[in-house]
Amino acid sequence: MTTPGIGIIGPGAIADAHAHALGELGIPIVAVAGPNKDDLEDFTRRHSIRRHYREASDLLADSNVDAVIIAAPSHVHAQLSQDAISAGKPVLCEIPLALNLADARKVVDLAEHRGLPFGVAHTLRYWEPHRQLARELTDSGQPALHVAVRSMMLRQSDVGWTGKQRDWTDSAVWHHGSHAVDAALWFLGTTITDVNCLDGREWTNGAVMDASFSLKTTDDRIGTVDLSYHSRRPKSDFLVITEHNTWEIDGGTLFRNGETISVGQVSEIQANAIREQDRTFIQAVDGKTADFFSAAHAIPALEILATSTQLPTSPRTS
Repeated sequence: MTTPGIGIIGPGAIADAHAHALGELGIPIVAVAGPNKDDLEDFTRRHSIRRHYREASDLLADSNVDAVIIAAPSHVHAQLSQDAISAGKPVLCEIPLALNLADARKVVDLAEHRGLPFGVAHTLRYWEPHRQLARELTDSGQPALHVAVRSMMLRQSDVGWTGKQRDWTDSAVWHHGSHAVDAALWFLGTTITDVNCLDGREWTNGAVMDASFSLKTTDDRIGTVDLSYHSRRPKSDFLVITEHNTWEIDGGTLFRNGETISVGQVSEIQANAIREQDRTFIQAVDGKTADFFSAAHAIPALEILATSTQLPTSPRTS
């Protein structure tokens, strides 16, 4: 395998995590692009990157960039993905792939037409507690009868998970909803036939801050996904009920019927998951697609999220 040179678009917090993961994998970051001069220079200094660009188009034109990780603000993911694919670059795009279903499908169709690896960073697919639970469900032959997912946090202002002020607005539905709904679909493991969505009232920025989705499978098993950006007590948990067991993932801990099965530090689990996710992307660039979560796999979750009746139409940027 020839080691590919990676370009990163968007030198923010999640790009830092990718940079550390790629470093551990021995994969060089050859260039980074971002509009903020100070952030760009700080990122290149900390990660010893030789070239940086203010425009993503310049990075995409760099012949040393073999593949691209898109870690820019959510509202530009779809366009940057199309630009990268059009430039012939394989892509790993952070969640959300797009802020509407039509744009997501357009990007997936373009990648398939060009025959390029194109993945979406559904990092929970690589979290060890989630993988362990998925294995337990498969090995036991007991399907989930009811899956309940909560993703709740405080995002009433444009401040990210690192505490840094942003100049763009996050989306409870399309960002954290993509993670949560995909996890519910993964654990249910079959086709969804019925979807209902309840949206909360609009926040002052016009965004959907609370939403609840209910799902029903072809064989009458159910799932619920609850999202909130108003919760002053963060919750990210997953309850999976089978005929004989009740499984729960709370942070980095997996429980079965209330008994602790495995324990891990969230920061370590997340770092390991990003490294594994990035490893599968690098392998896909080399033509090996096992365990690679392609963008096409992300569409079923987005189809469910599109049932939200209050969809963002013009994300606020400054």
